Amino acid sequence: MRMKWVAGGAGATALLVAAAWLAYDYPLRPSRVEPQALARFYAAQPARPATPVAAADIDRGIALAVDYILRAQRADGSFVYLVNTDPAVPVPPGYNLLRHAGAIYALGMAHAWRPDPRIERTMAAALDFMRRCCLQAVRDGEGMGITEPPAVVPDAGPLSYKLGGAGLGLVAMASLARSSPGAPPVEEMQGLARFGHHMMRWNGEFHARHVPSAGGRIEPGQALFYPGEMVLGWLMLHERQPSPELIEWSVRALSLLARRRAAAGEAPADHWALLATARLFAIADRERLDIPRQRLLDHALQICHTMLEDAAGEPAVPSAAGSLVLRGWGEVTATSTVLEGLLAALAVLPSGHPMVPHVIAAVHRGMAFVLRAQWPNGQHAGGIPMAIERLAGDGRPETVRFNANATEIRIDYVQHALSALLQYRQLGLAASR
Repeated sequence: MRMKWVAGGAGATALLVAAAWLAYDYPLRPSRVEPQALARFYAAQPARPATPVAAADIDRGIALAVDYILRAQRADGSFVYLVNTDPAVPVPPGYNLLRHAGAIYALGMAHAWRPDPRIERTMAAALDFMRRCCLQAVRDGEGMGITEPPAVVPDAGPLSYKLGGAGLGLVAMASLARSSPGAPPVEEMQGLARFGHHMMRWNGEFHARHVPSAGGRIEPGQALFYPGEMVLGWLMLHERQPSPELIEWSVRALSLLARRRAAAGEAPADHWALLATARLFAIADRERLDIPRQRLLDHALQICHTMLEDAAGEPAVPSAAGSLVLRGWGEVTATSTVLEGLLAALAVLPSGHPMVPHVIAAVHRGMAFVLRAQWPNGQHAGGIPMAIERLAGDGRPETVRFNANATEIRIDYVQHALSALLQYRQLGLAASR
């Protein structure tokens, strides 16, 4: 179905969306999620003690992270993708357009928080790079996609268009459009949105990639984060160019994730799905839309429970205290993405839900951990390493690999931390002292 940009009021949107999600509300395997049992579980135990991080410390971390990304931009608009703070560790070549787009998203959040012309110029240059190198028409009627040409990503393989590339490309364009209306051509944004719909099956499941040499769409259901990234892009475009179809597609995609994970009885730590759900709830509240709110709330509870369970264990090393990752080796970026998800969930969960104090306590601990890991000064000031420190060497291959990667700073490591810091500040969770 080709996208139609429907002009109409909130009433028309509400009718279309309600009819659409009810039409796709077919029976599946029964849900194994018991929201009442989750509520009783969290009500029965006190949240772990946690101290809010001072607003001044959050603001310093935001400023450092923003400055790092601004300094990392090259003359052509791309970013220095990867550095290693240990000069003895070789830095492999490579680039990733999804993470490039994610950096634009985080800068957009920072600019919305405190406008800065330097940020806007950096976003515009980064988006111009992405449009020049990698934005292409896929095929007539199938929209536009983001590819990774050999000149940018030498080992990318056959020409392909990733669902996540279109989703985060759209997120990046919508982020700049918020501060510079008309800067990204709306036709290109609509083309990326149309590609996302081309990649979605009738039931809300997505194909992960479109590979022309392999006949088109491949890998249904194979990419964990791509659906949430695409839905977030659709919703951010809806906020700029309202379309009932964008809402309907978003509801269908998130509902499919919710139903399948409820039937499986477990959900992965999908922070992008939580970010998209929070934005959908905000739009539905503003526009008075009928969405399957309880199903999506139960899905958010499921994801948060996974995140809180992973964060409940004792860290393997003392410096990892506050990290929110099951292994407990002091992984910083994995903690940042969990923070993004938990912070988004606070806009979805009812304020009186027994899980909320546990989420807030985990967020305080995780935020303090991320700030401890951030480089405070010098050449890498503002950078976020993969891990807070190296492990004691024991000769095991996994430890050797971890230690080689622990000291690297990748552009998306900074992006995820910056996004979480901004969410924390915007939600008013920082201490005023």
